[in-house]
Amino acid sequence: FKACPVVTVTVVWIQSIVLWTFFRGILKKDSSFAASKRDETTQKHNFICSLIDGITFDRIRTFSGLYFPAALSLASDFWRMGLIGAVAATLGEREVGLFNASYRILWITLIFVGAISSASGVKIGLRLGRGHSLAAKQAGLVGISLVLVCLFILAMLVYNNTRMFGRIFTNDESYLALFEECKMPFTATLFCMNLAVGIEAIPISMGRTGSVFYCGLVASWLGQVPGVLLL
Repeated sequence: FKACPVVTVTVVWIQSIVLWTFFRGILKKDSSFAASKRDETTQKHNFICSLIDGITFDRIRTFSGLYFPAALSLASDFWRMGLIGAVAATLGEREVGLFNASYRILWITLIFVGAISSASGVKIGLRLGRGHSLAAKQAGLVGISLVLVCLFILAMLVYNNTRMFGRIFTNDESYLALFEECKMPFTATLFCMNLAVGIEAIPISMGRTGSVFYCGLVASWLGQVPGVLLL
C-alpha cells in the first residue's frame, strides 16, 4: 500500500493533463478562438470570454441543484460506512480488520459496475436530450441488464473464491476463516449495494439527483445504520 499515494497522485495529474489538452483542442476548433491567434491581446480576451460566456445565475442555480445533492449523497455514503466501521471496531481487532478488507473488495467490484452505470447514464442523457424517450428507456434497460450480468459474475467469483480475495489483504488464517464464515451475507451485500449504484444512474441521468439523495439518506440513516446499531 506504500505505492497508493504515488499511483493516485500520478493518475490524477495525467488525467488533468489529458483533460486540459482535450479542452484546448476544443477551443482551437472554435472559429472565434482560432481567429484570435492573429493578435495576442485579442487571444487572451477571447480565451477569457470563452470561459465565462453563457454563465448566468439561472444556470448556476440549475447546476447547484444537480451538484450539491449528488455530492451530499456521496458524502453520506462515506459517513455511513465510517460509522459502521466504528461499530465494527467495538467488536474486536479481527472484526474491524475484516470490515476494512471487505469494504475494499466492495470498491474493487464497484469499479466494474460504476463503469457500466456511468456509460448507460451518458447514453440515457444523450437520448433524452434529443427527445428520444423510447431510446432512452432502451438504454436504461440495457444498462441495468449489463449491470445484473456483471454483478452475477462478480458475486459468483467472490462467493467461490472468498479466501483468495481475502489473501489480497492478509495471509492470517484467522482472518481468512472469518472471510469464509461470512461469505454469504457479504456476497449479498456486494450484490445489493452495487445494484443500487447501477439503478441510481437512471434518475441521475434524468437530473433527479435530489430524489437519489433523499432516498439514500432515508435508506442509510433510517434503515442501514439503525439496523447495524441494533444487531
